[in-house]
Amino acid sequence: MITRKFESRFRVFGQACHLVLNIENDNSGEILGASEQEFRRIEAKFDSFDPQSLVGLINTRAGSGEFTPLDPESLSLFQYAEALWDQSKHIYDPTSYLIQRYYAKGRNKSAHRSGLKDDLTRVGWQNIEIGEQGARLAIPGMQLNLNSCIRPYAVDCVRKLLLKYGVKNALIDLDKDVATIGKQGDGANWLVGVRYPDGSRTAIERFKLNNKAYAIRGNFENALQIDGERFSRALSPIDGQPIPGLLGVAVIADTCLTASGAASVARMKTQNNALKWLDELGLHWLAIDRNFKCHGPVLGNAR
Repeated sequence: MITRKFESRFRVFGQACHLVLNIENDNSGEILGASEQEFRRIEAKFDSFDPQSLVGLINTRAGSGEFTPLDPESLSLFQYAEALWDQSKHIYDPTSYLIQRYYAKGRNKSAHRSGLKDDLTRVGWQNIEIGEQGARLAIPGMQLNLNSCIRPYAVDCVRKLLLKYGVKNALIDLDKDVATIGKQGDGANWLVGVRYPDGSRTAIERFKLNNKAYAIRGNFENALQIDGERFSRALSPIDGQPIPGLLGVAVIADTCLTASGAASVARMKTQNNALKWLDELGLHWLAIDRNFKCHGPVLGNAR
């Protein structure tokens, strides 16, 4: 039977999603439809910006004392986020989304100083109560954003779905989170491009991603400039200040959740600690420091 290439493009979680299948049978429509439906299911259930989602309901009920029930799938995602919080020594914090607005372009500095201090009283994963009744936020006005965990989880779920269908060659690309199955149908490698600084310009390097997953967190091209220094947009939930750490981190692993978790935690550490921590993980990674220097085994020719 001849292997044919099928593609689907749509938007989910506010991001462009691209699915590519190389299959021999003629049920591509069913497989692509089921894959998009799985993305839609997870988006409707967990999208932090949808007030009707589980996370949206938790945010709406913050400070009310009312629990939002968690099923096993939801509980496992909350436990995963808490594990990242622990690994980062409580600096990775999904409730710190509230303070991101103070670093938006055009933000008034005086408003920044007064408002940030007030909003920090509503930041802190330790203020989430999770038990048999479900989850609740203790303080009115708290906001939980789990999308950086939910998106790679959705990619992993779709990959598992494709494997159940017997798909042997596929690409699932959701912006900063990517996973593949096997190689392309003609035996070519799946290639993923990453942008990195190369002197005064930006270069793009492509690397193989066969039967692996990839995630990148941070954007060196969108770094904060404060008093002549570059900072990533990773913020400390303790004082609301930018962390003097890596501007961007890309990781290759067996699952998207593993890759995104490693990249997310690394960005919450100071630069030297992050590089040491990444080295100890035993994964393939690339990191861009505050001087636009590249580190890690992924881009050997980008150093």
